[in-house]
Amino acid sequence: MVNKIMPSKILPGMLVIIAGMIIISSTNIDQLAFAESNTESTILVSDKLKKNPMAMKIIAEMEAQKLRYKQISEETTPKSIPTKAQIEIKENRKISDQMLQADLKSMEQKYIEFTPENAFEKFILKLNSTYHGIFRDQFDYLNAKVQLAIAAKNQVLENGGSFYEAQREYFKYASMPRVDMINYLAELNVKYGFAEEDIQSNFDANGKLPRFEDDKDAPCYGCENLESISNSNSQSDDNNKVTKVSINAEIDPKAEINFLQSQLSELRQEFLDATDLDKKKSLVNSLNDTVKKIQELTY
Repeated sequence: MVNKIMPSKILPGMLVIIAGMIIISSTNIDQLAFAESNTESTILVSDKLKKNPMAMKIIAEMEAQKLRYKQISEETTPKSIPTKAQIEIKENRKISDQMLQADLKSMEQKYIEFTPENAFEKFILKLNSTYHGIFRDQFDYLNAKVQLAIAAKNQVLENGGSFYEAQREYFKYASMPRVDMINYLAELNVKYGFAEEDIQSNFDANGKLPRFEDDKDAPCYGCENLESISNSNSQSDDNNKVTKVSINAEIDPKAEINFLQSQLSELRQEFLDATDLDKKKSLVNSLNDTVKKIQELTY
């Protein structure tokens, strides 16, 4: 008994055959080519084939069907399901991290007296209270630079930077140039009464007094006050008499260096008062630039 084939099943097959016949009859091997990239396919056809509207319509429909099939197959592709071993590894890592954090907190409590702040407090209690202020200011400034350096280093690592880049960033903000250190110590000595500002101003940016080839040309530092006292004792009743002042007592350092040194002091105070990380980094960069300018004028 012969099976009857329904027309609805015959028509699609016939259309494919007809389409193939049209394309084959309208083109040769050099007239049609296909190029496929990672995302979509491109059809290259000859000028002769482009003049056949029916052939171009069938080719476009075939490519559209191909693209739809590719999209559907990608959507229906099942996502990878983690294995039991992978789940266990993830859970173990989570537990290990929790244990590590607990151990770190325990260590912090155990060694709390050895933190920089507490260790410094323990050290300073051994000193005469007269010197507490100058030591505290030094510690606060250096500790602020170190804390900024640690934050800058961690920022580099979090952004995917290498350990070398993070280390370089740390040293950039933790270091204290020699000129900055000398200027700061001179400022603190004056602040806490361990030195007089006019005497301290005789030293250059590197903490050195001016050099003279002949000692006779060297000024007598601090002699101004002594001569003033001597002259006031021998002063006559003539109120118009002017007190004699040593001509060598006054030293005129470069005005630009003096200005830059005062600028260092202002930048340093702004740095200590600032709380924003980027602001602190900007101030340290400005401070280092100022130090370089002083060094260029000094040498």
